[in-house]
Amino acid sequence: MFAVSLSAHAHAQTSDATAAALADAWRAVRVADCARCHGKDHEGLAAPSIVDFARTQSRERFIAAILDGNPPMGMPAYRGNPLIESHIDAIYRYFAGRADGSIAAGAMPDRP
Repeated sequence: MFAVSLSAHAHAQTSDATAAALADAWRAVRVADCARCHGKDHEGLAAPSIVDFARTQSRERFIAAILDGNPPMGMPAYRGNPLIESHIDAIYRYFAGRADGSIAAGAMPDRP
């Protein structure tokens, strides 16, 4: 019984930490103003959909694209930007969640 309680508590802490990380990632994306080029819901505008990119690319390729950018195509590199670099894994998880439908468009993830 005690082990089950500890396990449930650890799961709640992990879920809270994940939710907090996703909320922080969402805020970082908003501050970086990705919507300016990728559209209000990041599904494409002047630049391609970040959601579709997360759906079709590996985690490693997604992260490299954000950090290295594509300056000739107008995509800035965020390597060296502490706001983006410190949240890059959660930014990927946020867009992967958008891609698989577990996070709704326009929804700010809850912060515990």
